[in-house]
Amino acid sequence: MFEELAPEYEELRRNVRRFNEEVLGPLGPELDEKGRFPREVFDRAAKLGYVGAHLPTEYGGSGDLTAKAIIYEENCRVNLGFNVSVNATDLLFGNNLAKFGTAAQKSRYLPPITSGEKIGCWALTEPNSGSDALSIKTKWEPAGDGFVLNGQKTFITNAPIADFFIVIARQPGSKGTEGGTTFVLERGMSGLTTSAPMEKMGCRTSPTGEIFMEDVKVGRDQVLGEVGKGFKQMLASLDVERCLSPFSSIGVSMACLEASVKYAHERVQFGKPIATYQLIQQKIAEMAMNLEIVRAYCYQLLEMVKQGRSVTRQAAMAKLFASRMVSKTTHEALQIFGGYGYMREYPIERPLRDARLLEIGAGTSEIQTLVIAREVYKELGYTRK
Repeated sequence: MFEELAPEYEELRRNVRRFNEEVLGPLGPELDEKGRFPREVFDRAAKLGYVGAHLPTEYGGSGDLTAKAIIYEENCRVNLGFNVSVNATDLLFGNNLAKFGTAAQKSRYLPPITSGEKIGCWALTEPNSGSDALSIKTKWEPAGDGFVLNGQKTFITNAPIADFFIVIARQPGSKGTEGGTTFVLERGMSGLTTSAPMEKMGCRTSPTGEIFMEDVKVGRDQVLGEVGKGFKQMLASLDVERCLSPFSSIGVSMACLEASVKYAHERVQFGKPIATYQLIQQKIAEMAMNLEIVRAYCYQLLEMVKQGRSVTRQAAMAKLFASRMVSKTTHEALQIFGGYGYMREYPIERPLRDARLLEIGAGTSEIQTLVIAREVYKELGYTRK
C-alpha cells in the first residue's frame, strides 16, 4: 500500500513483523487480561536489535532513527502497550541519557538498555502537575558533596518494573525553566520506592505506576546534564520524541485497516459481502487516505530531524493529526465490525481502548494545539500575548 523505503528497511520491517506476529501477537489477550509486561518477549526483541536501534553503535544500537520508527510502527501494529514500555526504556530513558549523559554514564547505562538486561523510565508527571510541567513539587537540595531528593511522581510508564529512572526535580525557590535538575536513579537506592501497577482502561501490557522519593541521597555523578538546566534539556529532547510518537497511531491504524478490509470481504449481509457497499468503501477509503498521508509526512519529519533542523511545529502537527486519525480509525473499524467488534475476542476492541492514550500521553492534544499556534505566530512575526 505504501511507497517502499530502502530495501534494508523493508527487510527490517518484514523481520520485525514476523517476530511480532509469531511471538508477541499470540500473547495479546493474556497480557491485556493480566496487565503483564512480557519480559521474555522484550529480552528476545533486544537480542535481535529491536530495542534501542536509534542509540549510538558503541553502546549497542545502530544509530538509525528510521530503523527505530519502523520497529515502533510494527510493534504498535500488534500491541501498542508493549511498545509504550519499550519506548519508555530506549527513547525516554535511553535517548535522554545518550543526549545529555557523560561518557561514564553512557557506558554504565546504555549497554544494559540495548541488550534488554535493564528497563528504564523517565519521570516528570506528578499528582498536581501534568501539562503544566514547570509546576512540579519534587525538590532537590544540596547535601554534602551531593544532593537529596524528596517528592512523588505519578502515571510513570515502567515505574513498577524499572531498573533505571530519570527524574526531574526543582530547587526550592526557583521559578520558570530555571532550577530544574535531572537525576539518574537506580532501583534499590535508599528512600526510592515504587507503587504496584495501576489499573488502566488500555495499554495494559505496559505497567504504569508511582515513584516515591524520601531523602534519596545522590552524588554529582548522578546528575544528567547540567545542574539547574533540567527543564531546558527536557524541551530540547521533545522534537525527537514527538516525531516518533505518531508512529504509534500509524501502527494501530494499519492493524485496524487490515482487519477491517479482511472482515468486510468475509461478512455477508443482504446476500453479498459488506465490502461491496459504498458506505463501507467510504470508511475504508478515508482510513487508507489519512494513514498514507500521515505516514509519508512522519518519515519526512525524521529526515528533517536527522539534518538537525528544528521541527517543533511540524512534530506537534504530526502528533495531533495522527492521534485524531487513530481515534477515528478505531471507531470506524468498530462500526465496520458491528456487534462483533464490541466483543473482546475480535481484533478491534483492544486497539480502540489502547489508542485512547495517544491523545493524552507525550503531550495532550490541547497542548499540541497551543504549541502549533505559538510556532505559527512566531514564524509569521507575531508574539502571542
